[in-house]
Amino acid sequence: MIFKAHLRSCLVSVLACTAHACGGGGDITADPMEEHHHESTTIWTDSVELFFEHPGLFAGEATEPWAVHLTDLRTYQPVAEGALTLRFTGPDGSETVESVAQPAQPGIFMAAPSLPKAGKYELVMDLNSPQLSTEISVGAVLVHESHDDLPQLEDEAPAGITFLKEQQWSIEFTTETATAKAVPRSIGATGEIIPQVGGLVEVSAPVDGLVLPEDNRSKPIPGEWVHKGDTLAVLAPVSGDDAYALQVAHEQRLALDAARAERLYALEAIPARRLEDARRDLAVTRAALAAIGATPGSGFEFPLCAPIAGVVDRRELVMGQRVTAGQLLYSIVDPRTVWLRMDIAAHHAGDLSLASGATFKVEGSDEVYRSTRLVSVGQVIDRARRTVPIVLEVDNKDQRLRIGMLAEGLLLLGEPETGTAIPTSAVREEDGLSVTYVQIGGETFQRRILTLGPSDGTWTIVRTGVRSGERVVTLGAYQVKLASLNTAELSDHAHAH
Repeated sequence: MIFKAHLRSCLVSVLACTAHACGGGGDITADPMEEHHHESTTIWTDSVELFFEHPGLFAGEATEPWAVHLTDLRTYQPVAEGALTLRFTGPDGSETVESVAQPAQPGIFMAAPSLPKAGKYELVMDLNSPQLSTEISVGAVLVHESHDDLPQLEDEAPAGITFLKEQQWSIEFTTETATAKAVPRSIGATGEIIPQVGGLVEVSAPVDGLVLPEDNRSKPIPGEWVHKGDTLAVLAPVSGDDAYALQVAHEQRLALDAARAERLYALEAIPARRLEDARRDLAVTRAALAAIGATPGSGFEFPLCAPIAGVVDRRELVMGQRVTAGQLLYSIVDPRTVWLRMDIAAHHAGDLSLASGATFKVEGSDEVYRSTRLVSVGQVIDRARRTVPIVLEVDNKDQRLRIGMLAEGLLLLGEPETGTAIPTSAVREEDGLSVTYVQIGGETFQRRILTLGPSDGTWTIVRTGVRSGERVVTLGAYQVKLASLNTAELSDHAHAH
């Protein structure tokens, strides 16, 4: 088992207090100067977090092992394999190298460097792992000539919340850096995903007919993607006074008449008026067929074609069925672009002229979606619900949003406010206060009370409580809170370092 230096120090303090209280004499002794000279270092790069503690370093003496913790920031999991090289460059330019072939346990590399001379060394760590390879510049490390050279330390600042790397690695845990952003004011609202105009069509039978099995067994089913013009069904029209077959036969006869008129006119055997009449009659008949969706050259069967590209939502087609003109056979929805209809409380109606967009989540998901365009703002307040509708367009190329989904989100208003922002997921409500947990070291956290500004659902402006560049816990904050209770209990009995 690998023990942390500060917990080891705390244990010595607790045991010493116990021995003194029980009159146990001086069997347990510790040099306070030695115990409190463990230096802690935490460095975040784009890809990795480095955290380690080490005691005071003395020329020519082997130090107790350093537990170097390395976390892959792409997954927030420990670096489980690979080699770590520590390169110390001394004041005279000479280099001392300490290599660790593999981690003692996932994420923890044990190094015990021995530096030959006193002075200031520059430390660089090279990680070479199948997970990632990177160089980490640690900075200056001071090596003392003797134990008497250790500086007198001032009283330490109050301890934060201790949450060990092993605890972080065992749960879903992430942090994010507070950064400067422009975030607009917003209004909370609920809504629903609806199809855009033209994005949902119902396809009905334009003529009476039969659904013959041999022509329709392989036709599209619900959930299947169709392209505009794809055949959805083939109907065999049935007889009647205005039967489709009669219209097709009439069109074919007029086409022959028009072709004959063309030839006769070319021979100057008929006047131009006869040719014009033949062409007009053919055009009128073809227009009538086109009005019901007939395809030229399809013969006496009627192919029912998709008017848009999209996904088949409903299919009301039964083999052998006789359908009548106007009967619903298919509905198709194009999900690539959808609309979000939000219902805004009436007392916010005066702010709707400032609406610029929206962010929202849908039921069953924590993903935040963003609108791409404001479509319309309602001008009439619903008397029963006391809300005003507003419609926004949402890009849905990945088709994760479904028509009819309920949404909860924020309507963004006006010009954004610029300031330090943290992910909204890092903001917690505790005892009526907005708080966040800030990682001030690899295993040390602080609970901060926040003064909040506007939020767009993804980022929230923080006016006080967090500085730009600090790291806040976005996932796993509850476990840090629980750890704070343990830390408080420990501090009641011993001063932890």
